[in-house]
Amino acid sequence: MSPTKVIAEIDGLGEKTVKKLIWNARNALGMTDFITASEIDENVEYITTGSSELDRILGGGVHTGKLTEVYGPFKSGKTNLSHTIAVTTQLPKRRGGLDGAVAFLDTENTFSKEKIIRIAKRFGLNPKEVLSKIYTVRLYSSDHQVQMVLKSETLCKTRGVRLIIVDSLMALLRNEYIGIGLLARRQGVLNNLIHALSRIAETHNCAVLLTNQVATKMMGMFSGNDAIGGNIVAHGCHFRVMFKTKGFSSNNSLKRRGIIVDAPDLPPEECEFYITAAGIADTDKVDMPDTPLNASIKIEKIEVEDLFEDEGSTDLPVVRVQGIADGMAKKLKSQGISTVSDLVSADSKDLSGKIAGVSETMVNKWKKSAKALAT
Repeated sequence: MSPTKVIAEIDGLGEKTVKKLIWNARNALGMTDFITASEIDENVEYITTGSSELDRILGGGVHTGKLTEVYGPFKSGKTNLSHTIAVTTQLPKRRGGLDGAVAFLDTENTFSKEKIIRIAKRFGLNPKEVLSKIYTVRLYSSDHQVQMVLKSETLCKTRGVRLIIVDSLMALLRNEYIGIGLLARRQGVLNNLIHALSRIAETHNCAVLLTNQVATKMMGMFSGNDAIGGNIVAHGCHFRVMFKTKGFSSNNSLKRRGIIVDAPDLPPEECEFYITAAGIADTDKVDMPDTPLNASIKIEKIEVEDLFEDEGSTDLPVVRVQGIADGMAKKLKSQGISTVSDLVSADSKDLSGKIAGVSETMVNKWKKSAKALAT
């Protein structure tokens, strides 16, 4: 998936060699084969936002394999949504989650452990377990942001991360690149960032939630809020949702409005929801257990070196292989393949002949990814 100019920066590799390497890699993974539309296996899964109305206009929730941008003014509910979905991702699939972990990239120092505890209790989850499956990092510069976005891919491979949250996307870029003279450079960095996130989302079938700030645009006698980042963000994000507050002051009401601004296959609908102390909800009051909140819960410290090391276990479930979601995992299990090691030792031709819609090239692609996990 890399452009030649990126690989060509490695010492000792010429442009022709790099081009040949990339083309051969694509051939090995079956990326140069055309398939019929009926063979497309999108493997899309959904994460509930905590509000059935917001889920409805999103077509079922936040999609995996795609980038979802949520933008709005101060106190419109963007960070509240980020915290809510960081918890709901860990719900079992029958309750609207993915039973997975979360990577939370915090550019504004707004991550709240106490809020996560309240939301976890609302959904009947163990707060300590929920917090232990949220991997968060405080970002201080746009270069740091790019670095940790790329490192978050390691978490998808080794820690079962199914959601990457960047709260917020443009805060650091907006601060560092000031003025029209730096606009082109800023958009170049932003373009690389968006494409990196899109590649990770597609490769690992994880969801990506980006919150974004707004700028006020004057239109004659009127003004309106628009997301910053320009066309790079507009074209790069698959789903764009605008949050609006009610009335002239965001403190007048907990009610908020969500509007679908852009989506590949969704109508431009809108809905109302509420921001609460326990996350996004359909009403301003949510049921909470009577047990007191334990804000002093301690999480086992995870060293950075341990966090990003390659675990390389062949006992990993086959669903961890790139391109295999739950539906396909069930079909493979029916053929006696449930782990990465099972897939590595399987016969490609034999397996493709037993599962409808699966080509030998596709199986070889899975085996390639499985071998990478097993090493």
